[in-house]
Amino acid sequence: MSEDVRPTRYFDDLEVGEEFVSRWHESSEEELIKFALEYDQQYFHTDPVSAKESPFGGIIASGTYTFAMWNKLNLEVNGDIAWIAGMGFEDFSFPNPLRPGIKFRAESRLLGMRISTKDSSRGIVTHEYRVVAETGETLLACVCPALVHVSRENSQ
Repeated sequence: MSEDVRPTRYFDDLEVGEEFVSRWHESSEEELIKFALEYDQQYFHTDPVSAKESPFGGIIASGTYTFAMWNKLNLEVNGDIAWIAGMGFEDFSFPNPLRPGIKFRAESRLLGMRISTKDSSRGIVTHEYRVVAETGETLLACVCPALVHVSRENSQ
């Protein structure tokens, strides 16, 4: 088995309290602007000159970009879980903006888990997720319940 391929983790392989941290990532102003021009064309995401006059004092990432980067980094550390589907988000917030040139990473902590009362082949796990800047500021925070396969047999 290749070193970068991890075995799939099913419900019974998970432990309440387990924590994972992704690698650091840094986004350039060019990358933030390119994303925003396609998906979120507000001036403080796309125009460096006008953004200086915004409440943010410069270019900041779109929340959609921050969320997408969280998903990418989180899947690098939790992608081995036998996910079925997310069930939504609770307490979702962007307490601080993501700025260009700031290193950030994704963090996760498993808060709880139980077998589904509707289908015992599925587990419900609840994670607390954060995107944290190297400075310690939280850029994204949320709690997410999700469905996972209990075992390999029921994931086919």
